Amino acid sequence: MRGRLIFPFRVDIARLDTDATADDPDGAGPHGLGYDDVFREPVMVPPADDDSSARGSIRRVESVVRLSAQIEDDAFDAMQMMTTGQSPRSMVRLVLHFRELEREGLLDDDGLPMLRKSDRLDAIYRPTGELIQRIPNPPGLFCVEPQPRSFFVGARRNLLLLMFESRERSTS
Repeated sequence: MRGRLIFPFRVDIARLDTDATADDPDGAGPHGLGYDDVFREPVMVPPADDDSSARGSIRRVESVVRLSAQIEDDAFDAMQMMTTGQSPRSMVRLVLHFRELEREGLLDDDGLPMLRKSDRLDAIYRPTGELIQRIPNPPGLFCVEPQPRSFFVGARRNLLLLMFESRERSTS
């Protein structure tokens, strides 16, 4: 017996593909790679001179996985005043069961979860599959800390805690 989630919902998590994101994002521009190995995040690319589109990151999604999760929301669109205006701040924790990660093949060869930092929470669904809410991006909700929790009697892991936060849109 490994326990179970309390009031589980279904969630879509967009997994970051670091290899595809690392490809040269701007051709002959100043960026040689699209993924910054030092900060471990996609680089921000300004628009070309002849392009009116807004700058942004060039993150590539490997896949979107739908999993059962217990949702614990700490803050959702709480306003935070900054020098350049207000910036909404959201923090959500998802609790997933290792049993489902094992079943879905989401553990690597070392037994580590393939859900990692910078993966994005995309949507929340009822257990029946009915959409409750899409998470707008920007600001998005990105995984900032995956934590294996609850090592269980019988030498098995039980739960994975994923902490998601929005990215600030203003500067302090």
